[in-house]
Amino acid sequence: MNLVIGGNGGLGHSITQELLSRGRLVKATYHRSSQALHRLRGPLLTLAAVDVRNEKVLAEALNGVTTVYFCLNVPYQDWYSVMPEALERVTRQLKSGQTLVFPGNIYGYGKLQYLPADERHPKEARTRKGKLRNQLEELLKTEAERRGFRYVIPRYPNYYGPNVTNRLFGPIFSGALQAKTIKWPVKLDVPHDLVYIRDAARAAVLLAESGEQGEWHVSGSGAIEGRQFLMNIHHAAGSPGKCCAVPSWAVGLAGVFNKEISEFHELLYEFEYPLLLNDNKFMMRFPEYNPTSYKRAIRETIEWFREELG
Repeated sequence: MNLVIGGNGGLGHSITQELLSRGRLVKATYHRSSQALHRLRGPLLTLAAVDVRNEKVLAEALNGVTTVYFCLNVPYQDWYSVMPEALERVTRQLKSGQTLVFPGNIYGYGKLQYLPADERHPKEARTRKGKLRNQLEELLKTEAERRGFRYVIPRYPNYYGPNVTNRLFGPIFSGALQAKTIKWPVKLDVPHDLVYIRDAARAAVLLAESGEQGEWHVSGSGAIEGRQFLMNIHHAAGSPGKCCAVPSWAVGLAGVFNKEISEFHELLYEFEYPLLLNDNKFMMRFPEYNPTSYKRAIRETIEWFREELG
C-alpha cells in the first residue's frame, strides 16, 4: 500500500495518478479539499481526510503502508509553523521496511556555486525557506538512521503542469488562455531547468520502487529561457505572444500587501541567475526514463487549464 500525504496538491495528485497507472494500491490524503482527487476513481484508490496534526488519525493512515510520499504543502508563510512538526510526526511513526519519499527543491543550495549543480552541491542557503528545507532534510536523515526506514529525496527545479496552480504558473497558463500579457520574474533571458509535474511524479515512483536511497536530481527536459517558455505557452494557447519580466522591486512592493508574495520575494535569485541541475546520476540509474518535451507538456497543461476555466 502506498500513502500519498497531500494527494490533492499538484505533485501529490500526479504521484497518485502515476501509482494508479501502475496498478498500485493507493491511499491519498487531503485536508480541506478533495476536489482534485475525485477525478481519479477506481478500486485501487482510497481517499482519506487527514490532518497531520492529529496523531491518532495519522497513525491510522500509516497502518499497513509500505511507502509514504510526503507531498504536504502549505502557503509559504505557514511553512515554519507546519512543516517541521508534520515531518516529525510522520517520521517517528515509521519503522524498518517502510520507505519515505520526501520531494525536495533547490532552495537549500542558495545561489548555485557551479553549473550544472549535482547532488554534492554545498547547502549554503541564506534564505529562511532554504535554511528550513535543509533542517527538514537533516531531520529526515536522522530519523531514518534511528528508526531504520528508507528515505529518498528526488530534488527538482520548479515544476509546472496540470493541477499546478501556484502564484507563478497558475497566472501564466490561465493568462495565456485569456490572451493576457503573461509575466516571468526578474529576467526573461536566463536559462532554467523546469520539470513537468507528471515527469516529477514518475521519477519519484521510480526511485521509491527501486530500493535506492538518498538524494537524486531530476532536471526535466533541458534548459529553457523564460521568454521561450512563455512564448511556447502562448503558441499552445493560440493567443498573441506578449510577455514581460516583473522586476524585483515590483514583487517586493506587492509583497507589502500579500504575505505569500512577500515570502516568494526572497527566492527571486533563482530567476536572476541560471538554474541548471546535473541529473547524470538519475539518468544512469534509470535509462528508461524519458522526460516529456516542452511542446507536449505545455500542450497538456494548456488543455488542463482550458478545461478548468470552462
